[in-house]
Amino acid sequence: MSNQNKALKTNHYSEDSEDEEAEPVSLRDISQETYTLHKSVVVSETVMVGDTDFLKHEEFNFREFQMQNIRKVNDTAKKGGFEFEYISGTATLSAKGVRVMDNIVIAVKDNHGWNKVEKGIERWMLANKKEITVKLAIMYMKTSEMVSDSLDDEPPSKKKVIVSVCS
Repeated sequence: MSNQNKALKTNHYSEDSEDEEAEPVSLRDISQETYTLHKSVVVSETVMVGDTDFLKHEEFNFREFQMQNIRKVNDTAKKGGFEFEYISGTATLSAKGVRVMDNIVIAVKDNHGWNKVEKGIERWMLANKKEITVKLAIMYMKTSEMVSDSLDDEPPSKKKVIVSVCS
C-alpha cells in the first residue's frame, strides 16, 4: 500500500482550539441512517407510555417528550387522586453484533443526558453498527394516595374494579 493510500485511510482531526478535545472529522454521512427508539414511562407499576419510533440522528426532541410525559402523568394523578415524583431515567443503547454486557447505559434526567445518548448513537453509526436500538425508560413513583372521607367501619368492597385511562 502506498503512503498516499495510507494517508487517505487515517482519521483527520480539526485543530480549531487547543482547549477543546480533538474531534474526528466525520468522513461518513449518517444523516439518512435510522435507529429504533423504544420509549416507556412508568408510574409505580403502571405503564403510561409504551411506544416505538424509527428516527434519524438528532431527530428526537427529549425536552418535548419529557414535557408531554409530565402533563400526561399529572393529568392521570389528578384523576386518580395521587401525587408522584421522578425516580429515574435511563437509556440503553444496543446494536447488532454488540454483546449485552457491552451495551451502553446512560442516565437521562434532562437534555444533557440525552445529548450523551445522541453522541453514542452517532459514534455507533460512524462505526457502521447495524440495527441500533435505544430503550428509554422514565420511572415515576406514587408518593401519596388520596385519603377517603368515608368512615372506617364500612366493610371493604369485594368487587374488583379495573380502571383504564386512555388519552
